[in-house]
Amino acid sequence: MQTIESINFQSRTAVPELLDLAKAELPKLYEGESFMLSDLFYGYIWKRIPAKDRKLLGRFFLDFADSAKGKKLVEILSKTPKNQQMYVRK
Repeated sequence: MQTIESINFQSRTAVPELLDLAKAELPKLYEGESFMLSDLFYGYIWKRIPAKDRKLLGRFFLDFADSAKGKKLVEILSKTPKNQQMYVRK
């Protein structure tokens, strides 16, 4: 399995690899548990991801959550006052 340490942030595959890591964390959440994308990563790992990649990852995860497969796993909620997207595990 891919780890954050093995991701090359200079490559074009970094964000899709991060998306795979985030998706792998979803089964660990309880049904009905609300979360933000950053909650799927340890704090120190989230901070290591460059800001531009975090923003793009957020867009990719939102697109996943809005897809047919994603809708089976998560529901898109409203945004926080800090404009961070909230989700809930189905």
